[in-house]
Amino acid sequence: MAFAGGTVSMASMSTHRRARNLVGLAILGAFALMGAACATGAPSGAPTSSSDPSSEDAAVVEKLVGLWGDDASGQPHLEFTANGEVHGSDGCNGITTTYSVNGDRVDLARFASTLKACPGVDDWMRGIRAVEIDGDVLVIKDASGAELGNLSRAS
Repeated sequence: MAFAGGTVSMASMSTHRRARNLVGLAILGAFALMGAACATGAPSGAPTSSSDPSSEDAAVVEKLVGLWGDDASGQPHLEFTANGEVHGSDGCNGITTTYSVNGDRVDLARFASTLKACPGVDDWMRGIRAVEIDGDVLVIKDASGAELGNLSRAS
């Protein structure tokens, strides 16, 4: 194969193509690692506590685990697992994060979310950073502790 600067062999082109592909894979791997590090605020596993685990924290986790809200299409809901994960929807976009128990307050790490356009959907859950349980109601709060809204325990 000839070009303005001379000739390039097919073997040389193949080597350059392989090198370019390897660089691309390395860059994708680096982005995947950065994305995984940013997507979770706490390691997966059992919920963490700001102090030593206590029976009070275990009682909060026991009350918290399960579905809050209505998981029907278009409805906001959150589902808490015993291993510290939270999955749900703001009514349009799926969300996932982790949580930790701090006394009677449950703190949520920043969540990962799908980014669908949702005209007319109230995104009040976008600022969620903590929740508290008040009977069969999950009170949703922002980082400053202001109430954003609430979800009832699913039956």
